[in-house]
Amino acid sequence: MKQNSETNSLESGLGNDIDEQAVAWFVRLRADNVSSEEKSSFLRWLNQADAHRDAFNEISKLWGDADLLQALGDTAQKHNIAPHKITTAHFKLPLAIAACLILALSFRNELGILTQGDYSTGVGERRTVYFDDGSTAMLNTDSAIAVNMDGPQRRVELLKGEAYFEVKPNPGRPFVVQAAHSTTRVLGTRFFVHEQSDGDEVKVMSGRVEVADRRTLKQPVVLHDREAVSIDAAGLGETRLLNSELATSWVDGFLVFENAPLESVIGQIRRYRTGLVVYRDNSLRGLKINGRINLRESDDMLKVLGRNLSVKMTYLTDWLVIIG
Repeated sequence: MKQNSETNSLESGLGNDIDEQAVAWFVRLRADNVSSEEKSSFLRWLNQADAHRDAFNEISKLWGDADLLQALGDTAQKHNIAPHKITTAHFKLPLAIAACLILALSFRNELGILTQGDYSTGVGERRTVYFDDGSTAMLNTDSAIAVNMDGPQRRVELLKGEAYFEVKPNPGRPFVVQAAHSTTRVLGTRFFVHEQSDGDEVKVMSGRVEVADRRTLKQPVVLHDREAVSIDAAGLGETRLLNSELATSWVDGFLVFENAPLESVIGQIRRYRTGLVVYRDNSLRGLKINGRINLRESDDMLKVLGRNLSVKMTYLTDWLVIIG
């Protein structure tokens, strides 16, 4: 009786997406304690429609797909969350479980950042912070800041992620934002600071800011309306014009894409959702995308994109998505 209850629970828990149903059955059938009732229930599901059989066959092929396993390993290496390449010979766990284990390693520094920060956001979340001087900071997804408004300077440290600042003018008390590579000093303006894995980016919407390399404190650059600069291990880059809404549209609740390659679009979407995205067909990375996606639908952003493209996206649970 207990086994029948477990079988019915599994069946009722399956979503409407056939790929996700196939994944659920695939993972369950690899367990050591699969009951005869569950096997019968699986066969009923499999024979309900050709689409069920096709989806399950596709998942079974993916399990033995050496290119897919290599892509997953390369993705883990790229994000510095796996000590060794994953190969077919050593890849024993189901893909979804392995992806979760890899992702868990990426969170090892989160506790330290959260203890330092005064304000933070989770993945897919945005938050506006109001300071006593009338200035504001809007934190983008997965971001954190530490704030000190006492003394002759108003100071904010961007611990991770991205923030948009609207600063109330006060000539006697400059507003200073520090990130991993940069120090940005302003009196009153609207600007962004984005700390990335390989450097910082400062973007000015209006006003005037002074940006310096935090390590060397060499001659800073001055940015004006619609200008931006990047700062990395090599120092300050060249000043450039902001000619796309992509860099700033998140403040209004959207991601806007203008003839952007799919890889860039996926990279932006990945900031707002947890999990890994792997390409089976690398030629798809350069596919050009136009349009916009609502950030309030952060959990469904990839599905929204997939519905508007002739590109297959397979979900091995929400933690691992395969494109192509």
